[in-house]
Amino acid sequence: ICRWAHAAIDAVRGLCLAHNLGPSDIAHVQVNSFHYAATLFDGMPDTTSKAQYSLRFAVATFITHGRIGLEHISGGGLEDAAVADMLTRIAVTETERHSARFPAGRWADVVITTSDGRVLASGDVHARGGPEAPMTLQDVEAKYMEFAAPVLGAHRATAIRDAVLSLNDRDSRLSDLSALLYDPPGTHG
Repeated sequence: ICRWAHAAIDAVRGLCLAHNLGPSDIAHVQVNSFHYAATLFDGMPDTTSKAQYSLRFAVATFITHGRIGLEHISGGGLEDAAVADMLTRIAVTETERHSARFPAGRWADVVITTSDGRVLASGDVHARGGPEAPMTLQDVEAKYMEFAAPVLGAHRATAIRDAVLSLNDRDSRLSDLSALLYDPPGTHG
């Protein structure tokens, strides 16, 4: 997903987690962001490229599934009726205060109107993953495992993760990590 969409996704994530919101709890989502984020592809994407560059689709997918995985931006994920329904409840608007901070920052704020009439505001949110809003080690590990395990196998992905995390240890050897990275697939489970 385009980095420009991440502030909005993170704002929605924060509100959904803080208020235990699911798709049926949400009547409307107003996303306010900077110019370039507000002009990303606006409809239901029919290709992976369009899905990766659609702020509304990314927000709708996160609300619907609680995450955005490869399966959501390809194949059947591009025809997900629940995501398409959620997409109709999301509006994106350029906000000058966010545009003025770009490109140094990628900001958004979100206002969710719930089905029971509550109005919940995120405040200004910077996209996670950079120095302004770093991800926790736990978040980085979870993201790595989500994408590495299906390709490398859970055992090998875990071994690589553990080897990387131990690189600061005095007894750690880079050769242990490189063996895991360069051995033929299948040798490490």
